[in-house]
Amino acid sequence: MSKYARRPSLGLVLLAGGKSSRMGHDKAALPWHETDLLTNRLLCSQQYHFAERLISINRPYPSSSLPKKLARTVRIIPDNYTDCGPLGGMEAALHNGCCDFYLALSVDLPFYDFSPVPGLLNILRHQPELLAIIPKTENNQDQPLAALYSRKLLPAITAQLQNGDYRLRRLYQAVPAAYVDESFRSALYLNINTPAAYEAAKGRDANSYRQIPVVTLTAPESGAGKTRAATMAIAELTRRGYQVAYIKSTHHNITHPKADSDTDRAQKAGAVSVCLCGPADAPLGMTKEDYILALSQQQLADLVLVESRSHGPFPQIDVTQGDAGTLVDDILFLTGYRSSAI
Repeated sequence: MSKYARRPSLGLVLLAGGKSSRMGHDKAALPWHETDLLTNRLLCSQQYHFAERLISINRPYPSSSLPKKLARTVRIIPDNYTDCGPLGGMEAALHNGCCDFYLALSVDLPFYDFSPVPGLLNILRHQPELLAIIPKTENNQDQPLAALYSRKLLPAITAQLQNGDYRLRRLYQAVPAAYVDESFRSALYLNINTPAAYEAAKGRDANSYRQIPVVTLTAPESGAGKTRAATMAIAELTRRGYQVAYIKSTHHNITHPKADSDTDRAQKAGAVSVCLCGPADAPLGMTKEDYILALSQQQLADLVLVESRSHGPFPQIDVTQGDAGTLVDDILFLTGYRSSAI
């Protein structure tokens, strides 16, 4: 018989108290979907009926942008043990909370959609002795900041903090825990710790709303290797089974195809369609960047590579700063075809 006479209650602990040292400023306040990242995570949490929502944060949070019904379920919990990382935030939340279990979620997971929650609870119902359930993603990587923890862990957490041990891994490895394979949707667990990771996440997010995803290969000046990178990427993507369209942005007003041109090289590399776009090609009243976006959505392809000096409304890869060895995987990430880490 289950040790629970009832279904265990589940709350949400949103961990938003980090120093964001690698980002350079507060990650919780980063713009995301017409609000900030913290508010967006709370709004998305409505996908599951949490008994309560706790925000681990050491500063005021105005909940005025939240629906009133949702705002009533949100409580701000400051740390009792400051500067102790996620473990300090969890201690404060479990100390003040009243649920049996909590989903501890880092605020810097913009793609987490709460779809794993029912599966985690199902594991708990079959193994009620568990005190933690930890998702695992690509390369067998633990995801302890999108995991379930029992409130019974509070004494162990307090003891660790008092001993100066702030390692979350140390906590869940010492108690009855289950590990669940989430590698098939690793993108949910992508976190943004740096400005570059934030820009990549915004690019991937923008492409998720497009019929055909687009990536721009850029460089600050001509002759920096954009076309070489584009043709290499087209050849490899084609080899992997993707249909790639290529758009070349040029400053020349008169554009026409010619042998051994950039578009010709792209076509020989395997591009299913190639376009050359100059400033005179855009219709009256439309910028060239917007015209390229419209043109990209007319291609019969899996993805579009744009070669340009600037990225316009597209996610970009600067070929002078990127790693040629990871170029194709970076493109696939930005277009949503690959769930690897940013």
